[in-house]
Formats: sequence, C-alpha cells, structure tokens
Amino acid sequence: MARRRRRRRKAGNEGGLVVFGGLGLIALLSVIAHQARAHPVAATLIALALAGVAAGGLWLWTAERRRIAAHERRVAITDGMTGDQFEHFTARLMRASGFRGVRVVGGSGDMGADVLARTPDGRRVVVQCKRFAGNLGSPHVQRFAGTARDVHGAEVALLVTTGRPTAQAREVAELCRITLVDRTDLANWLSTRALDC
Repeated sequence: MARRRRRRRKAGNEGGLVVFGGLGLIALLSVIAHQARAHPVAATLIALALAGVAAGGLWLWTAERRRIAAHERRVAITDGMTGDQFEHFTARLMRASGFRGVRVVGGSGDMGADVLARTPDGRRVVVQCKRFAGNLGSPHVQRFAGTARDVHGAEVALLVTTGRPTAQAREVAELCRITLVDRTDLANWLSTRALDC
C-alpha cells in the first residue's frame, strides 16, 4: 500500500507541474502580446526572423532526410545479394576506387579473407565481407582481427558489412586497427568512390 500512495503522490506532483507550466506559458504569451502591441515594428521583425529560422531548420531537416534516403537506395542494391555476390560487388567497388590487384579469394577455408588487394599506394589489403541485416557483433571483428595480419599479412584490414556494428564491435575494430565499413560508410563509398584506409 505504501508503494501505491507514493505513486499517487508523484502523479499529483506531476499534475501540479503541468498546471504551473501552463500558467507560466499563458503569462509569457501575455507579455509577448503586450510587447508586440507596444513595438509593432520590432515584433514584426522578430516574427520574420523566427519564421526564417524555422524555415531554415525545416529545409535542413528535409535535406538530411533526403540524403539518408539516397544512402539507403544506394546500399539497398546489396540487400538481395548472396555472400558470394557481395564479395564480387566489393571487389568491383575497390577496383573503381583505385585499388590494384583486386582478387576475390573467399570460400570455405578462406580464414577470414574474402578479397585481397593493394591500396593505390601499394599497401596489402585484406577484406572480409559480411552481407547481412541486423547488428554486427564484436565476435565477427575479433575473428577477423585474429587472422587478417598474422595469417594474411594485411597492412590494411578492412571489414565491409551491410549490417550495423555494435558499439563493442567498433571498439574492437579500433583497438585492432581494422577499418570498419558499415552500411552508411558503404553508401558514402558508393557515392564518392573514395575510402579512407
């Protein structure tokens, strides 16, 4: 019963805050209306400035929504691919971005290497491709970290995924010096044909 009473009191306090906030808003609007009558030119200029800020904010918001939608459309072409198709897709994107000697080597027993290549400046790149929806967890990154440099001699370890890496996966990637290309990064890469690694 004590718990119920506490909850009721808390709900009552919240109701009082709403009433108090409503009264404060009415008082503020009253002051603004009075000032607008006393200074109509200033009030008009302020209203125009506020309308401009609101319109600018709306324009930025819609521009960001359009940009996100465009990213999703670019990456959506990968959603119906098999793992093998995604490896070849990534290899084509690497060639278009200036990587040299790009070879798809994925398959059973690949020990985490799906694509091998060289950066435009000659460093050895080992790529693991993870085409799936949902979250990419840290175990995926850890397994790749265990083979990329020691087994495959990577100077650049690149993990490309259509999934969404968890915070822990990102931490592991940073600690192990793995360049993690997630869905958003992949969309940017498709748009610019440039990848910082």
